[in-house]
Amino acid sequence: MEKTDYRLRMDNILNDMSIYRILRQDPTLRLQTKNNQLVEKLHKLGLITKTEKYKMTTHTAIPPRMYGLPKVHKENMPLRPICSMINAPSYNLCKYLTNILKNLTMKSVFNVKSAIEFKDKVNDNYICDDERFVSFDVISLFPSIPTDFAIQAIRAKWEEIKQYTDMPKNLFMEIVTFCICENRYFKYEERIYTQLKGLPMGSPASPIVADIVMEEILGKVVKNTRLLSKYVDDVFALVKEDKLDETFDLLNSYHKDIQFKMELEKDGKLPFLDSLVCKISNKIKVDWYQKPTSSGRIINYLSKHPKSMIFNTAKNFIRRVLDTSDSIFHPENKKRIEHILKMNDFPSGIIRRLINTHHKGTKSKIEGKKPITYKSIIYIPGFSERLQCSNVYDKERIGIAHKPAYTNQIFFKNMKSKLETMEKNNIVYKIPCAGDGDNICAKEYVGTTKNKLKTRIAGHRSDIKCLQSSNTHKTALAAHCAESGHKPDFDAVSILQQEQHYNKRFTLEMLHIIDTDENKRLNYKKDSEMCAHIYRHLLDSRKSVQQQHLEQTLPT
Repeated sequence: MEKTDYRLRMDNILNDMSIYRILRQDPTLRLQTKNNQLVEKLHKLGLITKTEKYKMTTHTAIPPRMYGLPKVHKENMPLRPICSMINAPSYNLCKYLTNILKNLTMKSVFNVKSAIEFKDKVNDNYICDDERFVSFDVISLFPSIPTDFAIQAIRAKWEEIKQYTDMPKNLFMEIVTFCICENRYFKYEERIYTQLKGLPMGSPASPIVADIVMEEILGKVVKNTRLLSKYVDDVFALVKEDKLDETFDLLNSYHKDIQFKMELEKDGKLPFLDSLVCKISNKIKVDWYQKPTSSGRIINYLSKHPKSMIFNTAKNFIRRVLDTSDSIFHPENKKRIEHILKMNDFPSGIIRRLINTHHKGTKSKIEGKKPITYKSIIYIPGFSERLQCSNVYDKERIGIAHKPAYTNQIFFKNMKSKLETMEKNNIVYKIPCAGDGDNICAKEYVGTTKNKLKTRIAGHRSDIKCLQSSNTHKTALAAHCAESGHKPDFDAVSILQQEQHYNKRFTLEMLHIIDTDENKRLNYKKDSEMCAHIYRHLLDSRKSVQQQHLEQTLPT
């Protein structure tokens, strides 16, 4: 999709004044404060631990960011608006709320988790002559659910909810309202919007709230059906032919904003999830189904991935095809499996062996075996296999999970609104010294912070001002400015790397300090003295190779 086309489609979505409205001010700081107050209440009541409080409290919140995800399986590829809530004010509090609410649908008689579970539930069921397959699909589920209606449905289930939490009802409903009503805002490009209707797709709380509402709706129509299964907003049902219109009208009468569309069987067949439900001799038989837009691509056998990953991908594909289909379809499905795997360059002998392995089944886990901690490392053909077979690590405690250095993601542009440099957090940064006006200083300071960069810069400014009335040196940058009279060039600050994990970020800071030329380095020696010798050796080797390459390219 061209960028101009993408932006035009997003503008058409966001210009719908009945759903979205532009805000004059960014409410992030206000919502962050309220989030922290609610978390503090939970901690004072003894409902969460100090660790959970620390996790749910935020001081570096950013606005949720909106982007459009193309529905490539539909005509003209319409965009699905996704609101990325990661690092938003209520992100972790929403996850805490979700863990409580999910208990309401945990024992649902309607829900199926996968096509395999759906096949196990409906396969071989008897069909009467006057019954028909039908599927119901909510038109835009998340944007359709009224928040006041959802809150009312949750409040009505309080007697069941209180079995899973010691929270007072008033506080619980306050958190529910905060998470699903007040946090429906986002940033797209340079504007802040609020969502007036429905739930944002991307919030941790939206799926479970939508599921609760769907359970309420299906409870009204279950009397008209003999067999009913649901996966998110897709509903499969076995309904008497004279009850089809009544059932459809009953679903659409539940709320004017929540509307369904209906699809009837054709020639005794109806696609649902990755399955094709068929009527054979008055019995339901489930076959594997591929959408017409499916490319049939999996990891290519000749690709630069670990063979274990390639084989496991093929095994999972075979398992999905055969386990989601009745045995009467297996002969034909094996031919389809062979065709798709050959299309992905798998040799015929390996294909036959993989299919036979599926029939033999998998070995059960060994009881009493110690848990293994997996470490992910970049896959290097040849070297990674030798490392895995070597004795340089404890194989009983540690396992290696290979990952590719590059993925297809590098070919696609990230459509989320970019954060400004000063708004980024969990970073390693570099500040150059601007000298004293007459003399240019080439020195550089490397630091790390979990806070937003603008907050850390404000801290550096404060340190430098404090040194005018005190001899206490808080940072090497402040000490340099006090001794030389120089000023840092805060306008030229740059982010070297971004890393959420503290220990990894601290290691990266040391590596960047060591990698800085000694004549330019501003940091104290203690800032890098804990760095392992292997890292120093690798950095020195890299510099040596770069120097040799430079000497070879220079003219004689």
